[in-house]
Amino acid sequence: MPGPMRRGRRAAASSASDGPELRLGLTIRIDLGDWGSLGPGKIALLELISKQGSITSAGRKMGMSYRRAWLLVDDINHMFREPLVETQMGGTGGGGARLTKLGRDVVGRYRAIEGAAAVASAADLRALKLALPAKPSSRESP
Repeated sequence: MPGPMRRGRRAAASSASDGPELRLGLTIRIDLGDWGSLGPGKIALLELISKQGSITSAGRKMGMSYRRAWLLVDDINHMFREPLVETQMGGTGGGGARLTKLGRDVVGRYRAIEGAAAVASAADLRALKLALPAKPSSRESP
């Protein structure tokens, strides 16, 4: 996903004494065919909605507008047989949003898939890391 939805797992961190440190990792995206896809951005949004109790707050934490966050939630809610996020109208106590049981289940299953993939790929990721040069090439990617 473009923009703030992208998580910085592929970025290299630097240590003043050791030079560049590279953390290799996987980014899992689950393609659901005609229903759409689930990836780290949508899952992070769902987790923040669960934590913040608000689509507005979750979107703000991810650096996106309420409209963008709401459109993503609407998209996610239409992927499955039942909504993953339910909202409450504002009023005296204000509105809010929360994950449904299915929403919590989908997030948990995504994180389980992500964890299993990380374990299964750990040796291969270490081998790839060892095959990299000490410094990234200054050439720009096509």
